[in-house]
Parts: sequence; C-alpha cells; structure tokens
Amino acid sequence: MNALRTWFAHPWLLSVLWLPVLGELAAWWAGRRAERRLGRLGPWRVMALLRRPDGWGTVRVWCRWGAATAVLLGLAGPRWGQEAQPATAPGRDLVIFLDLSRSMLADDVPPHRLGRAKAALAHLVDTIERRGGHRLGLVVGAAQAKVVCPLTHDYDHFREQLADLDAAAPPPGLRPRGGSRSGTRLGAGLQEAVAAHDPRFRGHQEVLMISDGDDPAGDGEWEFGIMDALSHGIPVSTVGIGDPVHGGRIPLGGDFVRYDSQPVVSRLDERPLQEIARRTGGVYLPARTEWPDLETWFVETVEPKAAAELGDDALPQLRSRAGWFFGTAWLLLALAMVAGRYRS
Repeated sequence: MNALRTWFAHPWLLSVLWLPVLGELAAWWAGRRAERRLGRLGPWRVMALLRRPDGWGTVRVWCRWGAATAVLLGLAGPRWGQEAQPATAPGRDLVIFLDLSRSMLADDVPPHRLGRAKAALAHLVDTIERRGGHRLGLVVGAAQAKVVCPLTHDYDHFREQLADLDAAAPPPGLRPRGGSRSGTRLGAGLQEAVAAHDPRFRGHQEVLMISDGDDPAGDGEWEFGIMDALSHGIPVSTVGIGDPVHGGRIPLGGDFVRYDSQPVVSRLDERPLQEIARRTGGVYLPARTEWPDLETWFVETVEPKAAAELGDDALPQLRSRAGWFFGTAWLLLALAMVAGRYRS
C-alpha cells in the first residue's frame, strides 16, 4: 500500500477496477436476454440473420472496458517524475516570537492584546507573500517556549498555525512549572527563536518579538536571550502591545484574574523590549494601544538588508499523469462509437 501511495494520489480507487468488468458482464447478460425475447418474434433462422455479428462487437467491448478502466486509473491520480519547482526569489529568514502568556488577554487593547497581535501578523504575512522570497517561522512562549511553525515559504501553513493560537488554551508545555512565579519568560522565547534559524544562512536572519513585556518575576531573565542573539549575530526587533499607564484586566472564567480579591492589572513594560532591540541592533515598535505597523517595519527595516538564495523547504512533488489516462479513455470511447458503423 505504501508503494501505491507513492504512485497514486488516491490509491483506494484502484480497489474498484473490477467495476468495468462487472459492467461488461451486465451488458452481455442484458444482450442475451434481449436475444431470447427477440427469438419469440419469428423463426430462429430469420432472427439469426437480423442479429448476425458484424465482427466488431468484441472490439467495442474491449474499447468500453479499456475506457472505463482508464478513467478509474486517472481518477486515482497517477503520478511519477519530478514536478519542476518554481524558482524562489532571494530573501531573508524571519522568526517571529509571539507572547502567549495570560496577560496577553488583557482588555486594554480590543479585542485583547493577543487578538491585536495576531491580526497585525496576518497583514504582515500578506505583505511578505506579495513580495516573495522570504521565509517565516513562528515560536510561541509563556513560561516555556516552543516552535509551532519551522521556517517555511508555505505562508498558508503559517497562517493556519497562527490562527489556532489562544492564550487561554496554549499548546502543551507553555504554562509555569515547579512553582514558578512568572508566566512570561522572554529570554527563553528569544533563545528558542534564535535556535529556530537555519545556521546555513547566518547574516540573513531576523527575529521579531511581540509581547507586553509583563514579567512578574522581574529577575532580568531576558538578558540571556540578548546574549544568545548577539552570539549568533541576529538582530531582534520588538513590538510592545498594551497600555503602559492604565493597563488592563485579564479575563478568567467569566471573571478576572485576581490577587487578594482585587483584579490584577497588567501594564505594558517597555524597558526589556527596548533593551532587547537596542542591544541586538533591532528596532523597538511602541504599538501600545495602537495598530502595530509591521508592514512598514518590514519594508523599511528588513527588506533593504542583504538577501540570500534560501533553500527550498518544499518536498519534491511528483508530476500528475492523470491527463494521459483521460485522453486514452476518450480515444477508446470514440473508437467504440465508430467501430463497425461502415460495414457493407
């Protein structure tokens, strides 16, 4: 079955190749019954002359059977040989780190901080796809971090992974463990984003971090991420989302996250985001409660930099050959229609 999956897109259709044989048997049986009914109309010798075979009946049967079989084989999606891969324009690798800590659900930015970030990223992906050549990767994090979309030119796959993200129900393994006070570890997220880059294209790499910077631990853990980015020569641009003055409350099960019976107010902490961008050679975008203009940042900051012929990350595709079988079926049907029509 594995071999069939290699050569056919829908190998299960091969299991019904017996249908053309069954159809011809049914046609033969119907013809026999018609002959018996015809025999009741007159002497058998006269009827035999009327039903005299023209010598083409067998040809028509084989043509019909072959045409039906060819159609089924074509529907099964036969494929072999390499499909020519389109050339990829030069570009840069961009790994995006998106904060999925619970504070990203704060209501100071409608619909919430994460919703605003995802909408802005969706517009950024559209811009990058139109311009072509660049690869995108996606890392998410809270207390822990993980890659949800490796570097790829498949922008639709990136969009799917982005759309599925929810800070209220993040991917497994992102929540705090072992009594940790913090649900936002920017350093761990930055280290994961750096590791997600392809070492073959050093010098053609970027990281974009989107976060509210709100880390209850306040232990400067993000410094380790800066050192990792500097050691790999990767500039990190950051986007700060949230109200730095009034902040916002964090919804939780129909209420809000509370401490000593009072709703917790989360505020944008810009200092770590500013430091990460400044020390790694990136740009800090203070979106706060406004729309993050990621398209302008990409066109003016990322695209002018040196680009590389990034490796094709798509798997080689086999060329579809269904047209050959459909064409053969058409020719056989045409032959079956004209066979024996011009006998004397």
